[in-house]
Amino acid sequence: MSSPAPTKPSKVRQACDICHKRKIRCDGSRPCHNCQSLDISCTYLAVPKKTGPKGPRYARRPRQRPPPTAFSSTSPEINIPSINSSSTASPPCPKLFIESPQMTDAVIRWCLDAYFKHKYPLTPILHRPHLEQTPRSTEQYGLITACCAVIALSPEILPPCPVEDNFAIPSADFLIAETLRARENCNLIEHPSLIHIQTSFFLHAAFFSINKDNSAWYYLQEAITMLQTLRLHEETTYTDDDTSDPVFVKYAQRMFWVLFITERAYALQRNRPIRLQDTLKLPDVDPMSSDAEILRGFLDLISLFRPFGQDFISQWNSPASSTSTDFAYLFRLQYLLKHSLPNLSNHPQVQQADLLISRQWLKIVVWKLCASKRVLSTANSEDVMSLHYPASIARDIVMVSQLLPTQAFEANGIGIVEKVFDVGCSLADLLSLVPLEYQGSTMDVGVIDTLMETVKIVGTRFGGSYRHLDILVGKASECLLMNVDLSLPPPDDDNQENMEEI
Repeated sequence: MSSPAPTKPSKVRQACDICHKRKIRCDGSRPCHNCQSLDISCTYLAVPKKTGPKGPRYARRPRQRPPPTAFSSTSPEINIPSINSSSTASPPCPKLFIESPQMTDAVIRWCLDAYFKHKYPLTPILHRPHLEQTPRSTEQYGLITACCAVIALSPEILPPCPVEDNFAIPSADFLIAETLRARENCNLIEHPSLIHIQTSFFLHAAFFSINKDNSAWYYLQEAITMLQTLRLHEETTYTDDDTSDPVFVKYAQRMFWVLFITERAYALQRNRPIRLQDTLKLPDVDPMSSDAEILRGFLDLISLFRPFGQDFISQWNSPASSTSTDFAYLFRLQYLLKHSLPNLSNHPQVQQADLLISRQWLKIVVWKLCASKRVLSTANSEDVMSLHYPASIARDIVMVSQLLPTQAFEANGIGIVEKVFDVGCSLADLLSLVPLEYQGSTMDVGVIDTLMETVKIVGTRFGGSYRHLDILVGKASECLLMNVDLSLPPPDDDNQENMEEI
């Protein structure tokens, strides 16, 4: 009996991008056998060219670009198209990209665990199921390495490394370099996406942590520019059919509000202008969601920064050039801050730390503007328009530092240290204006002790910052005419019942 004739291999309709580029046979699977064996990303992004003669009618027809679709998919393999979106139908990262072998799944999982436990309550902008989908696109890889860079700069929040894994997280410099390498393969200008916005935000946070202010400012502006390019700051954008994906809508709106808060905080810290206004509705809180309490704390943080709009920032950045002083407006602002945040007990502790310290810092910001306008009184330190108000603010800072565990502050990073530093400098400046023999009668008893505790917090709590410590120690030494003891006993993490009084 004759043996059956060998079957011909079935014809593949389209080869994957890698096999097409290398001119080798592709089995058409997703991923294909060749890419699986090479352990590289398998994509089908290239558009096959039509075959056949190109006659005169073809030559005369103008070349047409695909219509712009603000949220079209860039990775057909990923089933969350709107999250991984670009401004046109063309793929933003078509080039071959090989991930670093240092970025193992174990390292990525380790960093993401730390982010979602400690950083997510502060910046709830990432969707973990999307991040963990494989194969990863180039822009996903860049987002992950940028997030890991922020975590690498906060090693105290990393969980213990499993003994059997025996690995270490790469350095922040390496992770930033990997992010930028991935971005070289993507056209951010023509193809902005939510992923690229998130990546730019994490780059801003990383450069801010290592005191590279120009780079931090650049990437914050880049994130805002891409957000505005995609019109994610406009309410009407979220009513279009292209944005029907509820996952995309949720994280795009959160990204807007995180940038809204970050831009205003950075403008106050570094005397920069702002571009974003509160043009979106506040995020809805689903009481049945696992994120419900985090979202309530997030809304509280938005409410703290919302009053610090264009008018205030303009006065803050150029107090001398502003001739009009609205005393009633500044008083209302201080009164609003004093009576904000009525109930924080159910919020995650990392959010409580951020909210309580940010509120005290914003009080100092308003106090500084009032001082520059010469509208302060000599009333006692509890008066919000008193020259001596920093004594009360600093005392509350010290109390907050004793009521919450240190890790709650460490997760906030260098930003929270800078805020305490600003409060300490304002108190030191105030004490330098009031002779030592009169301090007891004009301010609270123990104000000098409060300053010393503030110095210790800046130097040894919340991760510490020697750069800020040196400046504050110098100010404290000058105004007190004494040396500052830098030792600090361990914090008392109890006394939660006093939290609502701050």
